[in-house]
Amino acid sequence: MERPLPDDLTGTLFDLIVIGGGITGVATARDAALRGLSVLLVEKDDFASGTSSRSSKLIHGGLRYLQTYQFKLVAESVRERERMLTMAPHLTEVRPFLYLLYEGYPEGRALLNLGLTFYDAASGAWLKRRHSMLSARKVLELEPHLRASGLVGAGRYYDVLTDDARLTVDHAKGAAEAGARMLNHAAVTGLVIEAGQTRGVRVVDQLDGREFEVHARQVVSATGPWTDRTLAMERGDHVSSLRPSKGVHIVVRKSDFPLNTAVFLRSPDDNRVVWPTPSLEDDLVYIGTTDTDFTGDPDHVVPEESDIGYLLNVANHTIPEARLTDQHIVGAWAGLRPLVAADPSASTGNTSREHVITEGATGLLTISGGKLTSSRVMAKHLVDAVMGKLQRPTDRSVADRTPISGGSPASTLGLLVATASAGVPDHIAQTWVRRYGSNAGKVLARWQADEAAREVVGPRGLTRAEVAYCVAEEMCLTLSDLLVRRTSLFFWDAPGTLEQVDGIARSLGAELGWDDDRRAEEVEQYTALVRGNLPGRRLQHPTPDEGHPAG
Repeated sequence: MERPLPDDLTGTLFDLIVIGGGITGVATARDAALRGLSVLLVEKDDFASGTSSRSSKLIHGGLRYLQTYQFKLVAESVRERERMLTMAPHLTEVRPFLYLLYEGYPEGRALLNLGLTFYDAASGAWLKRRHSMLSARKVLELEPHLRASGLVGAGRYYDVLTDDARLTVDHAKGAAEAGARMLNHAAVTGLVIEAGQTRGVRVVDQLDGREFEVHARQVVSATGPWTDRTLAMERGDHVSSLRPSKGVHIVVRKSDFPLNTAVFLRSPDDNRVVWPTPSLEDDLVYIGTTDTDFTGDPDHVVPEESDIGYLLNVANHTIPEARLTDQHIVGAWAGLRPLVAADPSASTGNTSREHVITEGATGLLTISGGKLTSSRVMAKHLVDAVMGKLQRPTDRSVADRTPISGGSPASTLGLLVATASAGVPDHIAQTWVRRYGSNAGKVLARWQADEAAREVVGPRGLTRAEVAYCVAEEMCLTLSDLLVRRTSLFFWDAPGTLEQVDGIARSLGAELGWDDDRRAEEVEQYTALVRGNLPGRRLQHPTPDEGHPAG
């Protein structure tokens, strides 16, 4: 995946321009390119830099949505969960979940059993994975540290964990492999409107400040929490089509919070459903999520002290002996759900997660709402609408039958043997395969070609070979691109990344040609990002005026 130059874009009339590089935007670009359209996607920051890297990291049906009678959404989502297991096998892992029942909960054993039966049946995979109802004694045998007081039992069922940022990046790579042009770090500042119709976008390159226009037969907006800002470009006034909801998660070590199975239970503060979940990183558990109205700047969403306190209460209610404080937190993130504004009296938790496609007065198509799991369906519906406007056939989508980039299981099978033969330590090889799937072979090639590429420069086995791959193959252009969206180390080991940030920045800077000033700027920006997402925690990374050179 290579970042195109403005001169390569300005002289082209594209069939489709997609504004927004979150999961919906990149899935749309991929579907459209697979149908033969010429596509350009423009993202103001980086792929997955917004909601798509800050979700609950689940591909799931949304069992809790059955409480608000969103049966269609749940059925669609569990079917999409099964599809994603084949489209992205390297980024999806089936895990057991326990939906705990305590005295006083509104859902009883019979109602939970009925809901889980629907969940199994709607997925089409109930012969492979069926739920079971467990007694309190059996639950405590499985998870002996859970709060025993008032425990009635649980329903054990199955859902899928993912790396949401990697899922988005590999969708973007898949779009590029199908022929789409993908442009990150380039902001759309306005629409090109000709004869009353949107026929392109005005763009400013965030890296060098260059401004240019690109034209297309159709423009679509898939900008998530920024939807109202995009709509304002068309309408020329303030728009309030969304009801953004803020979701926060915290990460703790499993040694501090001994939980081996994800659990759903109710918060002691407001009775909302919350879910402590062992992560794909074996030694960590993340706890989420909050669900509160957000009226601030979508470019600045961070965990507040009240969010952290809420989630620590959840943790200590789940496992009382843990006695967690903010000093136990090793990671945290906050994101926005771009919910479609509906009944203002309804809570954010009860607001629909369905998606909506609208057409503006100038022909701009906008998709809003939805969730990570349903991104393929959202993209299909949006591209169907585009094909209709372009008077093309609408029955040619093959996205559901085409693995995303890195998703070829046949290629992945031999990679662990090849990495072992090349002397790659097992934990590093496992990380490569889980992170890049069949593309891990390209990381291995760099490891084999250059002995210097074998140097470990970051936590959890981050090597120079991996850094070089992310630059050459995944349009990684900043330190945050690398540590947040390409490797997800920001989420799972934020303190560790700060301890080694200078070495990581040197390695990345060597690939991108940074001078000392640019490298220092990148370190400063990433350090501020980490500190801003861990309120109340003292992170040890000296600034230059404390005697530690940033360059």
